[in-house]
Amino acid sequence: MASLSDPRISNPVLSSLKIQSNDRIIFIRENALADSNFIITHLLKQFFYEKSRVCFLTLHNTLDHYQNVGKKLGYDLKEAIECNNIKIVDPLADIVEGIGKEIEESFEESQMLKCLFLSIKKHIDNYCSLKDCPVYLVIDDVSHFLDLAIDLSQIISFINYCINLTNNDNISVVINAHVGSKNDEIVAKSVQHICDVFVEISQLKTGKSTDITGLMTIQRGDSINNYHYRTFDRGVKTFHPGETIYNLYK
Repeated sequence: MASLSDPRISNPVLSSLKIQSNDRIIFIRENALADSNFIITHLLKQFFYEKSRVCFLTLHNTLDHYQNVGKKLGYDLKEAIECNNIKIVDPLADIVEGIGKEIEESFEESQMLKCLFLSIKKHIDNYCSLKDCPVYLVIDDVSHFLDLAIDLSQIISFINYCINLTNNDNISVVINAHVGSKNDEIVAKSVQHICDVFVEISQLKTGKSTDITGLMTIQRGDSINNYHYRTFDRGVKTFHPGETIYNLYK
């Protein structure tokens, strides 16, 4: 029986997501003009509560950003790093280390992502060797590879390599992707059709609202649940459409 201290019970976002240990591939789609970062920061809260280990590839925000948000949600990211509960992967540092001193002469896109994946796999293998907890690979967000002018096929290959890590029953993957272009859409579709849990964050179709920040859709198999959400300085509230005013002020 779940404890009342379990954030999956007490936290509105996590109680809506209902992420379980058998959810191996979790995909978060951030549509244009929306911000899905709160999904990542809330999932980290759950993973730390469960005493899972996390390999976190940060392509979108700084460590200080995640630290500040985490503090508001009740966890200390830097403390988790010191306790070896999470490994932050700095893509540029790891890529340079993997390619070596000949980077300017031999740099190729495929080599870049290969070195990055090998770095990720090394950290995950180290966690798996502990044999005491689930391991999550979290990528926020994969669409930034397109901003680096990396070839689309190389990005999809990288994603597939990461997803194949879930062949180990102890490993799950969380991938966040912004979708604002045709190539973004191709990347998103490559993950969406194979994920166990699909989370879509969108702006309101009717435009801006003072009471509602956006729309969150959660799909698990044939089951689809729609929520409105409202962001606050220290958290996020979720509620079904039509319940907005009641949930905001209760």
